Amino acid sequence: MGWTLLACKDVDEASGVTGMIEFIDITFEYRTAGGSVPALRGVSTKLLPGELVTVLGPNGSGKSTLARLANGLLHPSGGRVIVDDIDSLDAARVWDVRSRVGLVFQNPDNQIVATTVEEDVAFGPENLGVNRPAMRERVAGALEAVGLAGLEKREPHTLSGGQKQRLAIAGALALAPAYLVLDEPTAMLDLQGRSDVLEVLARLRDSGTGIMHITHHLADAAAADRVLVLARGSVLYDGVPSRLLGDSELLGRCGLTLPPVGRLAEELRAAGVPVPADALTAESVVSAL
Repeated sequence: MGWTLLACKDVDEASGVTGMIEFIDITFEYRTAGGSVPALRGVSTKLLPGELVTVLGPNGSGKSTLARLANGLLHPSGGRVIVDDIDSLDAARVWDVRSRVGLVFQNPDNQIVATTVEEDVAFGPENLGVNRPAMRERVAGALEAVGLAGLEKREPHTLSGGQKQRLAIAGALALAPAYLVLDEPTAMLDLQGRSDVLEVLARLRDSGTGIMHITHHLADAAAADRVLVLARGSVLYDGVPSRLLGDSELLGRCGLTLPPVGRLAEELRAAGVPVPADALTAESVVSAL
């Protein structure tokens, strides 16, 4: 089956927006003893300030590779990654790129390094040489942003899974990034933990942070400004959620399946009930009714 780009949302050049993460015709190959394994093939997309982009795709589609390319942990085999006009290949400015792009992984335990909540959040700014008054302000602001204010002295191992993930996000926020890239941050969480993290992402987006949220949950796309679907290392869809979620044929071509609530909403629409295409949760369907 051939994979083709089904839709694309272009940036308005007249808007004057220059700050962004831009992936330009990116290819990436992992080197192995048996040769090279392609992970991304000609991927072009953008992440703007204050934009929430949900990235979907099966395992092996290149989602995690894209995340690591965004802040310079990996360098493209071909093409360019530009962060606020800085080329990620510019060795002299690698820390400028990484300070602009915060990265949060699936397992928060792999990112927690200190014995108290506030010390963990302070770890990044301290290593960047941020002075103490500014560091305290950053730590307080980051914990407030993720709803962990008041837990500064808690030991991280006593936190719930959702709280640990929010702590990992706070650690990234303390670096004052313009963009936040999250690689399946809710995969290990229960329903409440997922809800807490998604609420944090929505608030950060509203405050002007560009968010790239990599997830396996199609329902997460409903809250996005744009959806990027990857398959076999190529872009299959790059556009607004409503078009993707409201087109069962298009979903099928992208290898995606509506959750049960989404299928119920689809049946309601077929019966003439005005339920929006992005109603993928019980609450959103009830609200529409």
